[in-house]
Amino acid sequence: MSPQEQIVAGFAPLVWLGLRNVGGWEGIKRTLPATMTHSWHGLAHASTNTLGVEWVGLAMGLGFVLSFGYWCTDFLVIQRAMAADSEVSARRVPLIAAIPKMFFPFLVILPGLIAVSVTSHLGVKYPTAYSTTAPNGHVLPLDEQHPHGIIPQKINAMTGRPIVDSNGYPVYNYDLAIPMMLLDFFPTGLLGLGLTALLASFMSGMAGNVTAFNTVWTYDIYQAYINKKGTDEHYLWMGRMATVGGVVLSIAAAYAVTNFNNIMDALQLVFSIVNAPLFATFLLGMFWKRTTGHGAFTGLISGTAAALVHHGLTIPVDAVPGIHGGWIAIVHRYPSDMAQNFWTAIFAFSVNFIVTIAVSVATRPREEGELVGLVYSLTPKPAEEHLSWYQKPATLAIVVLAILVVLNLVFA
Repeated sequence: MSPQEQIVAGFAPLVWLGLRNVGGWEGIKRTLPATMTHSWHGLAHASTNTLGVEWVGLAMGLGFVLSFGYWCTDFLVIQRAMAADSEVSARRVPLIAAIPKMFFPFLVILPGLIAVSVTSHLGVKYPTAYSTTAPNGHVLPLDEQHPHGIIPQKINAMTGRPIVDSNGYPVYNYDLAIPMMLLDFFPTGLLGLGLTALLASFMSGMAGNVTAFNTVWTYDIYQAYINKKGTDEHYLWMGRMATVGGVVLSIAAAYAVTNFNNIMDALQLVFSIVNAPLFATFLLGMFWKRTTGHGAFTGLISGTAAALVHHGLTIPVDAVPGIHGGWIAIVHRYPSDMAQNFWTAIFAFSVNFIVTIAVSVATRPREEGELVGLVYSLTPKPAEEHLSWYQKPATLAIVVLAILVVLNLVFA
């Protein structure tokens, strides 16, 4: 059984049991605020929704820059396309992958919504109202504004005391949503399958990313620029060392992530600094033959720097200056880490895009003959006359787009 099959086999029963307990999707909607069950509800103003993200930040930051950046620059996706037997098959890779990706939220996001909806299970009633004292001395009800179900509160590892924000509200450890669901709903035998699914998802992602890391470092950087005359044995050794280094860096990153409210905020921050400017470089390089190497390099550096500067000048509300931002100065406060990350991605992409165009116009472009196979307008299009209408990538793209629209209408 592949890791993906293990993930589905482990999480599908979890979702089914959880939905039964909370009264299905309608039960979740009755328990949680609308902003947690609808994608676009309340996005007109950041202050009116629990995510703190307005529609421009969500549509451009997540829907365009980060989403397109993932599909176009993620090495794991590109690696699978490069292994295809033809250009037509390569074009189908992201389209086919998008179909299960659109339904995967039912396995990975729905458990989180179920976890914060649970009020009782197996005769155990979870607390629905208790209070704490805020720094100003006022007693604040915690759960009325912060539904958390079976999500445990974060504990300070140094003091052993529960962590609260500046308003006295508790900080919950949402990274433990699925583990808590597994412990709460699965019997002993099925619990093993669920834990295997968690480990399989970790191992699959870790193995793929470590392989991508050592490949990019060894062949695209070390061999191309540092040591061009090494032997195969030397490059093999360097690849192994890169693997060890990648694992060590991953362990260090895991400790850094503990400073965030959840892992997704940390991932979006990394993507907004790395993937967002890289997407602008890919976009211009593939579709504008006037793009130059100097423009692409300068734009990429500028976009990454813009992301770092924006992160250093902004900070989420109630966050402490440092890893969450504000390490240069605080000129703006975002309602949440997510809003800050989306706008960091927008700034990084926009600066890269503008700088790349400006520098490319001022520098000499490559001859068109050198760009065949690299730029879309200069690359011969694959023949599709022999394909049936349902085998063409364009048909598959229309189907994927239709499914996307339907899902957005249903969960809008």
